[in-house]
Amino acid sequence: MHLFVLLVLLFITICIIAGRVEILIFVGARVLLLLSALLVVFFLICLIRLLFMKRKPAHFTRIDYKTEDSFYQVAFYQVGDKEYPCIFPEEGVFRSFFYNPDRKCHVFLNEKKGNLFDPVSFITIILGFIAGILFGTVIWLLFFF
Repeated sequence: MHLFVLLVLLFITICIIAGRVEILIFVGARVLLLLSALLVVFFLICLIRLLFMKRKPAHFTRIDYKTEDSFYQVAFYQVGDKEYPCIFPEEGVFRSFFYNPDRKCHVFLNEKKGNLFDPVSFITIILGFIAGILFGTVIWLLFFF
């Protein structure tokens, strides 16, 4: 990762010294367009996965690490007599609002893989898909149209 950052900084420095800032803008626009395309593909895959999951009533139980070596915490939900982790990490902001143990909700459950999408991740998927399309469209119109 450090080598990649150094190479990018070297490329930027060479372009600035050579007076070729337009190359930087062109390459930067291509990178942003690629990132927005990857964002759309990621959220599209999540939307397709949602189509094959079952909607079930659930009850929020806790926020914890999925495994001991996980980097982020996830929300756990009780569906029937089993507890399942959410696929997406928990939202650190408004935790008491999003994850209220007194409120029942509906989740999208994949029993084979033992995970689910909670209401927060469902909204994240929809908004992320729309934002990726809008961001890519703006970049395309600004730099390539």
